[in-house]
Amino acid sequence: MIRISDPPIQLPDDPGGPVFFASLIAGLEPIVAREMSEKIAGLRMLGMLRGRVLFSCDGPPANLLGLMTIENLFGYAGQMTRIPADESGLGFIEERISEMALEPALTLFEWLHGSRSDPSFRVTAQRTGQHAYNSPQIAAAAGAGVVRRYGWRVDLEQYDYDVRVYVTDDCALVGLRLSREALHKRGRVAHGVASLNPTVAHAMCRVAAPTPGETFVDPMCGSGTILVERSGWGDGALVIGGDASEEPLGLARRNLVAQRAAATLVNWDAKRLPLADASVDKLVSNLPWGRRIGSHRINVHLYPGFMRETARVLRPGGVAVLLTQEKRLLLRLLDRRRDLSLRGEYSLSLSGMRPTIYVVQKGGEQ
Repeated sequence: MIRISDPPIQLPDDPGGPVFFASLIAGLEPIVAREMSEKIAGLRMLGMLRGRVLFSCDGPPANLLGLMTIENLFGYAGQMTRIPADESGLGFIEERISEMALEPALTLFEWLHGSRSDPSFRVTAQRTGQHAYNSPQIAAAAGAGVVRRYGWRVDLEQYDYDVRVYVTDDCALVGLRLSREALHKRGRVAHGVASLNPTVAHAMCRVAAPTPGETFVDPMCGSGTILVERSGWGDGALVIGGDASEEPLGLARRNLVAQRAAATLVNWDAKRLPLADASVDKLVSNLPWGRRIGSHRINVHLYPGFMRETARVLRPGGVAVLLTQEKRLLLRLLDRRRDLSLRGEYSLSLSGMRPTIYVVQKGGEQ
């Protein structure tokens, strides 16, 4: 059971190694924790905040950059508490940052990327809560504190170091980014109107519990992000994606070629899939939310047919993992079906919206 705490995280006197933290899409915490436990040798979970996980581990930090469900990886620098919410909070942040030692995080950075002479830096800040200042002002105050301590040059574009400050109410978590760019910037050279974040796509594939040689389908694949992520398992699965329009299929084809990912693309109607009954092991899809693509009125007609096809093509025991903002519509349709049951859900915070990943299973044994 993953327990998400309020900040600050109380670290042990001996964390057992270098301390890191990762940022992630809020709501994916249990999925991220499972991936980390599978992939990281000597993992010690130190605490979980919504959208952040703190940990220490054995082994080289380069291995951590292979995590597929996180957004960014940081070397831990410290935390602040009792930050004033009025304008004096900016002076407080500058002072505390000027007292904060970045050397442990810098050591991790140098293991990965080498040392820098006459380094430049920027500060990126994110803020949650009620404050008399905004995120750019927090970044400026923190940047002034870094200059006071280290004398580094500020360069917002060609920076060597990216110092990150996450302020939540009267607390802050501070780190140095170890990934050269956000880890979700992978897998796509072509973008659709509502392309899915690859870390979310990977999390959805992981929730579906991939098995070698399975038949995996995304009936509304768009630009193919889910297909690329599933193909990355390299386990001989038959990966099939389809869409009602040739335009997104063209984008998907470009993305698959760029990543050397194997998948079959088909122009089809998700309400009438040209697939045999009980022929699919896993069905994973980012459904239209009725915002940037389609509308609620269109979804009212699309979703019932799609759910009938999902039940038809899934094998007994097969799993569908579906992401949507149309929660009431989907749940109402599930309530009407005896052959599909809801096995889990993950409520996300994504691009200012609150979609949910639903894990659905077809009745019977596989």
